[in-house]
Amino acid sequence: MKDSKGSQGKLLVLTGKGKGKTTSAIGQIVRAKGHGLAPKLISFFKGNDERFPRGTFTGLRELSVPVGNYVRDHPDFGRTDNEEARTECKKALSYLAEFFRKDGEEYDLLVLDEVNVALDCGFIREEEFLGLLESKPAELELVCTGRGAPETLIEEADLVSRIENVKHFYDDGTVQRAGYEY
Repeated sequence: MKDSKGSQGKLLVLTGKGKGKTTSAIGQIVRAKGHGLAPKLISFFKGNDERFPRGTFTGLRELSVPVGNYVRDHPDFGRTDNEEARTECKKALSYLAEFFRKDGEEYDLLVLDEVNVALDCGFIREEEFLGLLESKPAELELVCTGRGAPETLIEEADLVSRIENVKHFYDDGTVQRAGYEY
């Protein structure tokens, strides 16, 4: 990161079936912002224009954190088909290639929220994503979140946290709660 002379940006992977991967990454963004660093968030599968302005993303925008989203929903939810998901993920990879080439050095932290899901489901090819990471600016810290991180990404990472689900209130029928789960 830029405030540590000569240090390289690390690759962090937050994966597993438990709650807290995105929450942890958002916490890193807030911490970075508090230290005067420049964070950015790109998410996958987090909603369309009707859903996207709410909650976390509104708060990040109020902190002047740039936020972008690709793929409205995961195809399992029935509002996006597999072809649309692949097309949107391809757009995301094109955007990231351009970002790394032109703007990446202006940022200290980039969170790719739920990119692991896109990799796990085959909407993004692992070798293409890993190849893209080779063009990441050296000082840019990169956080990849989501279930199902591929072993190739885990091997490449500097830090991996596997979030385990021990107990969850969803199991008792509690639905998502604004401000807590989204």
